[in-house]
Amino acid sequence: MATKKEVLQKSQEAIANYFQLSKFLFSEDAPYDVNEIPQDSPFYESAKAISDEMELDWKNMSHEDSNRVMINMLADAFAAIEPDEHYDAVLTISFKKAE
Repeated sequence: MATKKEVLQKSQEAIANYFQLSKFLFSEDAPYDVNEIPQDSPFYESAKAISDEMELDWKNMSHEDSNRVMINMLADAFAAIEPDEHYDAVLTISFKKAE
């Protein structure tokens, strides 16, 4: 069984990944379709793997299928926030003054 500290670290990394993915997918310059994610993006491999699991044609997928892949990416990232069944994630948000 993982220690509380290990679970906390995994959860913090998962939250950061979820925020980064959300920012990437919902920003003004986000790709319209998932297959437009650049290969050097940290999210490319995940998108491609999910597309393959769904047996989609990466190069010719529909916009609806692309949206399904993006939703699955977000769902996987969200699910990773609670990496251990022995602990529930409790999120506390703090703020710092913008520069």
